[in-house]
Amino acid sequence: MNTVEGILINKYPYQDKHLIGHLLLRNGMVLTVLFFGGQGGGKKTKSSILQIGYLFKVVLSQSKKVSFEMLNAKEYSEKWFHKKLASHPRAFYLLCFYSELISKFSPKVSEHDDLDLDGEVHGGLFRLLSNGIFQLEKSVVEESYSHYDSLFIFLVKALVELGIFPRTENCSISGSKIEDSSKIILIPSNGGFAFHSMVEAEVQRLTDGETGQIIRKAILEVAAAKYGEISTIEGLNSDCCKELLEYICFQQNINIRDFKTASMIF
Repeated sequence: MNTVEGILINKYPYQDKHLIGHLLLRNGMVLTVLFFGGQGGGKKTKSSILQIGYLFKVVLSQSKKVSFEMLNAKEYSEKWFHKKLASHPRAFYLLCFYSELISKFSPKVSEHDDLDLDGEVHGGLFRLLSNGIFQLEKSVVEESYSHYDSLFIFLVKALVELGIFPRTENCSISGSKIEDSSKIILIPSNGGFAFHSMVEAEVQRLTDGETGQIIRKAILEVAAAKYGEISTIEGLNSDCCKELLEYICFQQNINIRDFKTASMIF
């Protein structure tokens, strides 16, 4: 019998009373779990504790099955849960986006050894999501929630964990050193920034290079700080967040339209 801990990143109703949920385990892998009676209800109209973003301790039923596509939960209880986040629509939408992004990049449990919570290879993904959720809850409780600051910080931390941080020191076209005053553009296909003057005329027409300045300065500051040390970013807007997400999508070979929650956060 195995006991695991993980954050519930999505859930689906199954039959009349049950739920199928995906847990991001502490080792950064995703486990599919069948929660019997997880929808709540019944004669006592018991509510379900299975909410997105909660950290659960789950005792898995013993099974002789070779397949790990889905395991059954014998017992489960909350180890940590957000209290105010769900009452703030924009913050909750951001929580759903965080969970969806992590789910796209976390490997799935496929064998018994994957249930070892001491594994560190993908553990950074769990820390990223847990820190993101904790800071969202904190900002809602303290009434300091800033939508695009929260989103941008999470995306920067994702760049670090995924190992796709863009080159920031030199122009990705000319190789010349980028100064703080340089007008630049983030070019996903080049894996870094380029001088505004070096890109095609059509690209120059669409941007003045100042957004690139803001993004470069901000990602360097956020990457060097611990999660929660930076709460606001000067000059940040939705375009900065979109460009960073588009960069991640290009590097990971996915389309921004693949995110069901993207329309909820922009």
